[in-house]
Amino acid sequence: MLKSTLKFALLLSILISSASCSKEYADYKNKEVVEDTYTGNVESEGKVDPDGDFTGNGDSGTYSFAWENSKKTADVNFDVTTSAGGSVQMIINDAKGKEILNETRPVDGNDTFSGVTAEGKEGTWLVQLIFTDFNGDGSYSLSPGN
Repeated sequence: MLKSTLKFALLLSILISSASCSKEYADYKNKEVVEDTYTGNVESEGKVDPDGDFTGNGDSGTYSFAWENSKKTADVNFDVTTSAGGSVQMIINDAKGKEILNETRPVDGNDTFSGVTAEGKEGTWLVQLIFTDFNGDGSYSLSPGN
C-alpha cells in the first residue's frame, strides 16, 4: 500500500511539473521564431544559415529564433546604423542553454561585430536580438564555425 501511494505521489508530481514547464527552444524547428516582441521589423532571409535585416524607429523588444548548429562554434556578423542612442544586443545560447556570445552594438562608436562564439554544445541554439530604443537599420548573419 505504501509503495503504491509513493508511486502515485511521484507520478502526480511529475505530471504537475511537466504541465507547468514552458516549451524549450530545442523543441522548435530550425530558425523558427521563439519570441517576437520587437515593435520594429525583422526580415529573416537565410535558407540554410540564418541572416536578415532589421529596422526600427525608436523600437524595443526581443526577436529570437532556434537554430540547428552542427558545430561547436558559430561565425557571427552583425552591423547596425543607429542615431539618437539605441542599441542591438545579440545573445546566443548553445544546445545546453549556456551563453556563448553576448555582444551589444553600438559600443564606444563601434557599430559592427564580426567574430566567433565561444565553444558550446552542438544542436539547437537560441539566438536573441534584443533591441533597445533602436532607431535605424542593420543586418545579421550566422554560420557554423570550424
